[in-house]
Parts: sequence; C-alpha cells; structure tokens
Amino acid sequence: MRLILVRHGKTDWNETGRCQGISDVPLNPAGIEQAEKVAFSLKDEKIDRIYSSDLTRAKTTAEKIAEYHSVDVNIRDDLQEMDQGIFEGLDFSYIQEEYSHVLEHWRNDPETLQLPGGESLSGVQRRALDAIADIKSRFESQNIVVVSHNMVIGTLLCRFSGNSLKKLRNYIVDEASKTIVEIYDDRFIIISFNDIDHLRS
Repeated sequence: MRLILVRHGKTDWNETGRCQGISDVPLNPAGIEQAEKVAFSLKDEKIDRIYSSDLTRAKTTAEKIAEYHSVDVNIRDDLQEMDQGIFEGLDFSYIQEEYSHVLEHWRNDPETLQLPGGESLSGVQRRALDAIADIKSRFESQNIVVVSHNMVIGTLLCRFSGNSLKKLRNYIVDEASKTIVEIYDDRFIIISFNDIDHLRS
C-alpha cells in the first residue's frame, strides 16, 4: 500500500499559537490556499481512496484533494487530532507558564504522559495505527491519502521508523505537508517526509 499522509492547512489558531486539539477550528484563508496547493500537487497521482479526520480543517483539505480525483472522502474519527484536554483553546505561552511541570514530563517521558482531561500520546498512536491497519486490510494494493493532524502523523511515523514516542519531535510536520510511506506486510519505507515544496510555488 502506498500511503500519502497529509496534514491539514493552516487555521487562525495555528497562526496565533492556540492549542486546538479536537476543537473544530476551520481553515483560514491562508489554510484554504495551502489546501488548494497540496491538492494541485497531487492531481497527477493515482489515488484510489481518500480518508480524513472528522474535524473540519482536515475534511476541507481532503475535499480539495478529492476535486482532482473521482473518489469520495471517507471520514474516520480515529484519525482526529489528540484530545488536548484542559489545554484546548489556551495560548501556548500561557501553557508554558502555568503548566511547566506537564511540559517537562512531555519532554522527558512523552510515552507515559496523560494530558489533564485529555489523551495520551500512546493512545493516539494506538488508534491511528489501528486505523491504518484497518485500511490496509481492505485496500492493501491501493494508493491511499490520509488527511490528518500533527500528533497523529508524528506518532505514526515514530512507529513506521521503528522509534519510540520519545523521538516524536523528529517527526513534526508542517501544515499542508505530504509524507509518503510504502507499506509491505509489516515493513514501512518512508519515501518522503514533510514535503512542502508545493507551498513555495
């Protein structure tokens, strides 16, 4: 299976540094333009199926991609972003000041961190891997686009590259980026990572 992982385009909360998690924040004008550019960059790819998180910013990005292909967008809530719990909607600067102990835990041992009122990284990774395994079990020889979010894609790439979640920061992806992975049985080959060349044109 050829898996094309796309992060959604930019939102106002991305621009202002607010923690959005599962908050359903739509793309802003810049994000719509990014979505259109990543969609155009994929127009000549053979794409058999498109899956998206149920959050609006991902769905809109996926719909832009689908405009160039005769496929529907399939929605899966197990592809949505990490539930950030009490951090949802807060400025990152405020989180750094008031919850420095949580961030310290995040830096030192992210695998065991449970966000207050939210999810753990290991939980995000587990549901994301289950989603990919389910898709692969049904469409193993096809080319699949998955439009999702930063933490989801990052945790998947940790697993695909054989690294623990402590390496998550190595797999942070930009808005409207593309990452391509070839999957053969239980082998994962990362063909390209965090490609944003299309945004520079």
